[in-house]
Amino acid sequence: MNVTRDEIVSGLRKLGLGSGDLVTLHSSLKSLGRVEGGAQTVIEALTETLGPQGTLLLPTFSFPLKSQEEPVFDVRETPSCVGLITELFRREYATHRSIHLSHSYAAAGPLAQELTAHRLDITPCGEDSPLGKLMRRDGKILLLGAGYNSCTAFHVVEEQLKVPYMTFEVKPKAKYRLDGELFPLPSRIIARTFSYDFTIMANEFRAQGVIQEGKIGEANATLMSGGSFLECVKRKLENAPDCFFRGFNDKGAVR
Repeated sequence: MNVTRDEIVSGLRKLGLGSGDLVTLHSSLKSLGRVEGGAQTVIEALTETLGPQGTLLLPTFSFPLKSQEEPVFDVRETPSCVGLITELFRREYATHRSIHLSHSYAAAGPLAQELTAHRLDITPCGEDSPLGKLMRRDGKILLLGAGYNSCTAFHVVEEQLKVPYMTFEVKPKAKYRLDGELFPLPSRIIARTFSYDFTIMANEFRAQGVIQEGKIGEANATLMSGGSFLECVKRKLENAPDCFFRGFNDKGAVR
């Protein structure tokens, strides 16, 4: 059975997403089942649910650039490597995109410019990153067919608490291209990738009322308040700073 736009909108509203909300999304289009219209339908269901006063912020990460000696991040052209929904949103719907070698975000809505504007030398998930700003505003986090290990918001808390396994470096020859011109790009990126297990938070989230869970199409869907998420994960990490860490993995990718 096909999944329609109306069914997705209904499912999002049942979870608690509504008009005027600020939300970021981690998603798996395949997990939803057969969606009529594919990624376009999912994006338009989200924008319909949020309405004209809502803001949608999606990751448009570019991890392959990290391994290049002289990487160039093209603000207009560098594709997102984290799914069809994010790439279509970047190309067709977003009005603004942040500038970062590995962890850029695209946004549409009244807060798009504010969220995506920042210094060029920031870390991937710091307080002044697009996701960090969303969390400070108590924006929402939506997992749609994606699990907790896809949820970048955990890294915001890790950066805030300066966990010892997260270190940063700068690619000295990195540049970004904007409207045909090249400029130096001093983005701080993860120096050494690592494995992690964020799924251990599931029961605590449920017990503390941090999440709303449901089904949309064939996919599990989870909606979280950024503020409650921050408080809960911060308490966990303060008591056990390495509770998520599962070792370094130079072939991995921090999301």
